[in-house]
Amino acid sequence: MASSEPTDPLLLHKFKTEDGSPLPSLQSHLCAETGERYILWSDIQRAFNGIDHLETEWKTRVLFTINADGELHCPLRIRHRKEAYVVVIHRAKHKNQTQGFRHGQEDSQYQSLDDISPSVKHLFDTCLYLYNHLESITDDERETFQQAIANTRYYHSMLVEEIERLDRAGDTILVDEKGRGQLLKELHDFQQKAPEWDYRNIYHNTLHSKITQWDYAASALFLVLPCDLNSWDITDPSTHQFRLHFLCDNWNENGAHKDIPQHVHLSNHPGYSLKRPEEFFRNYGDYILRVLQMIKQGYSDDYYDIPPLETLKILWNCDPNIIGSHLAMDIESLVDRAISYFLELSPSKWRKELGLSQSKCRLVKTYLDVQDGDDAEGSLCRLIDHRKDVYWKCQAHAKPELRSESLEHLKEFVRGHGGHVDMQQATIRVELGSIAEADEFQAHLYSFEYSFDISVKLNWKVTRSNVKNLCKSIARAGVEVLELDGITLDIHPQGYDHYRNNLFYHEIIADTDLRFIMLLNYPRPQELCIHLYHYSLQLKKSPGPLSHSWTDIWDDLNKFGSSVSLIQGPSDWSSSATELKSTLQSHGLPGTYMATLYKVEWNAIFNLNSGAVIEAYSLDTGWPKSVLSAESIRTLGVHLSSLDFDQEFFDAMRANAGLRDLYVSYYGHNILYYTEHIVRMWHESSSPFRLTLLDRMEDTRGRVVAQLAIRGIDWNGPRDSTIGLQGRHIKTPFSQEQVTHEPADIVFTQWDCDHIFTPVSDYSAGILDMVTRQHPSVLTLLTLDVSRLSLAGLNSIQEVLRRSYLEHLNIVSSAVHYKSKSISHLLDFVQWSTLKSLVLSGSSIEAWINLWLPPVAPRLLSLQIQGAERNVQKLSHSSVLFIHRLICSSSLVELCFQNVQLLEKSDWDLIVESMDVSLLQTLDLGEHDFMQFLSVSDAITRFGSRLEAAALDTDRPKMSLSSFILDFATLSQSSLESVKKIFSYCCLEKLIVKCDDPTDHSISDPVARVLDFVPWSTLKYLCLTGDSINQWIQLLTKVDAPRLKSLDLCGAQPVHQKLTHSSVLVVERLISTSVLTELHFQDVQLQDPHDWVLLVEKMHPSMLGNFRLGRSSHEQFTSIQDAVDIEFSKRKQWWIKQREDDSE
Repeated sequence: MASSEPTDPLLLHKFKTEDGSPLPSLQSHLCAETGERYILWSDIQRAFNGIDHLETEWKTRVLFTINADGELHCPLRIRHRKEAYVVVIHRAKHKNQTQGFRHGQEDSQYQSLDDISPSVKHLFDTCLYLYNHLESITDDERETFQQAIANTRYYHSMLVEEIERLDRAGDTILVDEKGRGQLLKELHDFQQKAPEWDYRNIYHNTLHSKITQWDYAASALFLVLPCDLNSWDITDPSTHQFRLHFLCDNWNENGAHKDIPQHVHLSNHPGYSLKRPEEFFRNYGDYILRVLQMIKQGYSDDYYDIPPLETLKILWNCDPNIIGSHLAMDIESLVDRAISYFLELSPSKWRKELGLSQSKCRLVKTYLDVQDGDDAEGSLCRLIDHRKDVYWKCQAHAKPELRSESLEHLKEFVRGHGGHVDMQQATIRVELGSIAEADEFQAHLYSFEYSFDISVKLNWKVTRSNVKNLCKSIARAGVEVLELDGITLDIHPQGYDHYRNNLFYHEIIADTDLRFIMLLNYPRPQELCIHLYHYSLQLKKSPGPLSHSWTDIWDDLNKFGSSVSLIQGPSDWSSSATELKSTLQSHGLPGTYMATLYKVEWNAIFNLNSGAVIEAYSLDTGWPKSVLSAESIRTLGVHLSSLDFDQEFFDAMRANAGLRDLYVSYYGHNILYYTEHIVRMWHESSSPFRLTLLDRMEDTRGRVVAQLAIRGIDWNGPRDSTIGLQGRHIKTPFSQEQVTHEPADIVFTQWDCDHIFTPVSDYSAGILDMVTRQHPSVLTLLTLDVSRLSLAGLNSIQEVLRRSYLEHLNIVSSAVHYKSKSISHLLDFVQWSTLKSLVLSGSSIEAWINLWLPPVAPRLLSLQIQGAERNVQKLSHSSVLFIHRLICSSSLVELCFQNVQLLEKSDWDLIVESMDVSLLQTLDLGEHDFMQFLSVSDAITRFGSRLEAAALDTDRPKMSLSSFILDFATLSQSSLESVKKIFSYCCLEKLIVKCDDPTDHSISDPVARVLDFVPWSTLKYLCLTGDSINQWIQLLTKVDAPRLKSLDLCGAQPVHQKLTHSSVLVVERLISTSVLTELHFQDVQLQDPHDWVLLVEKMHPSMLGNFRLGRSSHEQFTSIQDAVDIEFSKRKQWWIKQREDDSE
């Protein structure tokens, strides 16, 4: 290739040494014929002095590429790939052998036997490698084998020339104590075997290269023989008449039915005259010749047995009166004459595809001179096994299957339900009148070993689940082709889901082995709907039977699907429609008027009559530009996993002026999070349309939460005003005040969203005001954050609160400043009598509490005080009194304090006093809150006593504590007794133990007794932290083994403690008895590093994804290779299992 080719880094090929070190990259070149990239071998030799050959990372030798005729390219070249090749250097000792081998190096001077042998030895070893490799790949694809044999011929000829050159020079040759004669003999022996390997590879591919075999319409094995040798005149083409004879395609699997011969043989049928024989020979001549040569020589493998023609076994079970006496008597002569004829007609040449494709196999029947209704399959029967492989067998070989008891039961059922079983074509037609009959039919199908193409008439009003279960059950019986009559539009959801979640594609074809489904009289009488993988077609039924191959249709649809991304605009869509209609007409589908493309990230419905895309759906606006540029879309749907629409989407909205329905589906519970995009859609559209929002959370299953009728905007109006939403600016034709007070522009025809989780802006507050004006009392949960609201926004929220009967209110307490009066006034509009849950969060809880004067007294079930995460807030005594009154007036079942502390610690006693522990089910205290609470002896004692009293007075469930922090350094003796009571009467999920040295406090025995009271059965998370983990772990030896999900061992810095072997055994016991999903070692090492092996062996592979080690722990762990190997093996085992589960 010309040196002017740009040196794009993407076009460079990488190389590396055998130890993995990188080597300089080389520029690749582009092959004009194939479009593939390659690297010249001469470039590689110049770059890497002394190179012997290239290898892949799997230690396989890289071979030179071949051309379309199966010969090596000239000059020699290597195929380009993304991964680096390994450069292997000559192992020769002498300098003149480290320059790489060159063909025809006449100037090489060999001074001694040692100088000669390495060069010849290298070539001889290469030939041995290639011949052995060739023998091992006779079952590989033809192109792979042909590349190997071309490389073998090249090196063989090089070695022979080198030996002859040395002979002429009078030099002695010795390689591994083998002289010239022995070397040449070994080469000759290998060379003699190569044609046999080549023969086996040709016919292995001829017989086994069928893909998706279930669509083969006839036996792929047939002979084309002269009709009569007596009248044959070599000089007179008019006497060259032929007949086609099918062969019994018997696959002798596992040697079954040994009572009769299991080899391939001629069908007991007179054969068929050919229509248009010249055309037939032009299209099939090379294949005909290959089969003739295979029948002449014979072939056998694990599945096929084709005896040589001279044995005459090919005539087994053939009646001369049926096949013709001339065929029975002269078959060897007929085959020889046919081979000679087709060798002259179609000279032998190398082909990549040796087998017969489905399309070419199906078309064979079009050349047979057969009258309508006559047998066109040569008296063979079509059998489809559980692997979806097709056999066309004679009656004798098919008899064991055709006479099975299960088949007789199936036939009897079908006959009793207005149907018919055609065993020759492997088809069933049946009518079913109920779910029970459908279940019985499926049971009969499943009991028979072989499969059928099925046609079912449904004579009852089926539901979506009926159809889904029927199709999936039929698919489990190995069926690939299904025809259904009796389906109605009732089984499909309307609107958005009608095309986003098509039953037959998304839930059946994409999820089963069914490959072709035809719906008769659907969606209207005398219409058809055809579903294939990635496509569906709607068409008007044409008179007479349909003649089509679903694989041919699918191939052409794939070509159309691949071309979609290249379409530039409406005119290209129109041209594509014309071309697709013409293609479908050639397949016997002339009335197709609609085509749907189902891609991974998008779907589109294409009207072939108008040449326009009319509906489209996408995941995260993943349409190709060509779809959005159609300018004809009337229904558009998008499923969002994140919020952002790109500008291209909005441009498409403007371009598709006929848009009438827009569906937005999303994961999440907050509809106002999408307000900005709703408004942008409004302002990007020049015509009115309907917007439908759907919530795709698992618990809602696609519920429609809102439907908006949006009036289009006159784009000739002003465009200068800007609305700030969620930190962005959007150009709109109106000011904010105008838009938020124009309810006529957006009509909320449906609104079922009762919750607003995230803070609202001025704009979304205006939208929410419009919603509650049209749908009052719909809102039950609101997050109130005034930080983004102006006074106008506060007024909108005031109206929302007045109309709503909230049950849950989350107040984000931001700084109030000048808004304090408005906020105080705003709170007056809350319907406190209906409130069940109140959350006070944020950085200014104290300021907001002060605005509640006089204090409100709702009857809450849940109260949460949550300070900002970064700064722990101090609550004054007056704020505590307010919270005390809230608790006293309520019947709390949940109480939470997070990231707050009390200015006066003794106020915790006041909080405990206000609790009704007989009702309280959950107490959630953050770390800072809990540590302060634990330090107040009176509060902890009172809490323990009240728990004990409540347990004696009532038969209530135990209270749940979200976490407990044990720091014995802060606990008195009396507090320890209270802690025991708390543990006795509460459930606990998370326990953090601060591991100071227990001997420092002389409370080792009391500590051990406290641990006896821990509710280990409910514990899910255990953390031991501090500088004395060893001593504390020993205290766990006597407790009941918990079933933990998470275990953390966090030492102190710098690391000065190491876990003893006895401590490791305790950790091993915790791992063994738990269902850990997380294990964490931080600033902890083991006294005996090999104990890591002990721990890793006990870990379940599923937990290794969350097996985390701090720096010092990781350094010690990675130093133990056995532990690393076990961890890697378990991770690989888990990864393979996950892959298998996903594939299932």
